[in-house]
Amino acid sequence: MKGLFGDNIHPWIKNFGVFIILILAVLRLIIYPLHKALKDKEAILADQQQTFLMRSRLLEQLHQMEKNNVSEELKQARLALYPREERLPEIQADMLTVLSSIAAKEGVTVSGFETPETAAADKINEVTVVLRFSGNAHACVEMLKSIQTYKKTFLVKTMEISSGAQEINCVMTVSAFRINV
Repeated sequence: MKGLFGDNIHPWIKNFGVFIILILAVLRLIIYPLHKALKDKEAILADQQQTFLMRSRLLEQLHQMEKNNVSEELKQARLALYPREERLPEIQADMLTVLSSIAAKEGVTVSGFETPETAAADKINEVTVVLRFSGNAHACVEMLKSIQTYKKTFLVKTMEISSGAQEINCVMTVSAFRINV
């Protein structure tokens, strides 16, 4: 048995088949990383859409309250946001202080934090901190509940959880908002 198709196959057909296989391999090497990059970009877009919706809801609430001259509700809404006089690093420091005190109250150990750069915005600035902590699962859930009920508006944007032997390790991205109007 000399070959699968016998001796009748022309050499150009064999070369053409090898050429097609090489083209498909090169296309796979090009398309697969682009597909992964596209998935990453979609995740970033979803995150930005969530932030945009939160900002627009906050602005809409403030404008609605200003329009209706509801001074008490407006004061409460303004208390939920940081004032424009407060600098962005001060807001991040305040957020870290609040989050650390909540963590200590719930029995969670803070192992580190990051304060990413904040981009300037026209009406509402989003101020972000990244917090690393560890503790048991119940304490971490209680910490999340405490963050949700805090007097300032904190948005837990992302949370990565990895479990250890007796406790869980978490990386949480929390955003607060400063009003500029």
